Amino acid sequence: MRTCIIKNNVPNPVSLVTRHLDYETIHRRLGHISDEAMRHISDNVEGAEKICFSNKKHVCCGCALEKLYQYSFPENSKHSSETLGLIHSDLLELPTLSYSKYKWVITFLDDYFSYCRVAFLHKKSDAAEAIKAVFQLWSNITSHSVKHLHTDNGGEYMTLELQSFLREQGIVHETSTPHVYQQND
Repeated sequence: MRTCIIKNNVPNPVSLVTRHLDYETIHRRLGHISDEAMRHISDNVEGAEKICFSNKKHVCCGCALEKLYQYSFPENSKHSSETLGLIHSDLLELPTLSYSKYKWVITFLDDYFSYCRVAFLHKKSDAAEAIKAVFQLWSNITSHSVKHLHTDNGGEYMTLELQSFLREQGIVHETSTPHVYQQND
């Protein structure tokens, strides 16, 4: 163990108790800083040992992932050609309980008209009832029925109750691939 004093321009210097750490540990603990920045640590921290850099280039998985380039997804050219032909839906947990004690919000977006409807839920398990109510309301208002429902693979959309309702109504349930948010449009 050793005490290091960080050089700065304040009246009371900061002191740290350290032990000898390897390159990778220092790199991770300091937020994946560059080799160049690590070379300056011993100049700016009193009592710090020089960091030994190996001759072999260090490859950090976190840094490599950060530098990867991801191509943009092409604009989705397939849109619904009729009212209620395709409905996008998602469920969102509110960060705090609302005044009326709602914890969840379920959204519905008609792909043709971009008409949006939101329903507030007390419990996540209320999603199936909200979907049935919104689809019935839209069918009554527009004289059209929902043809396709596009959602993520969330459990609220995969309940037996909801799946049987969708089958009975002739609604095709399309789901996006997990962790590919670009498919949600």
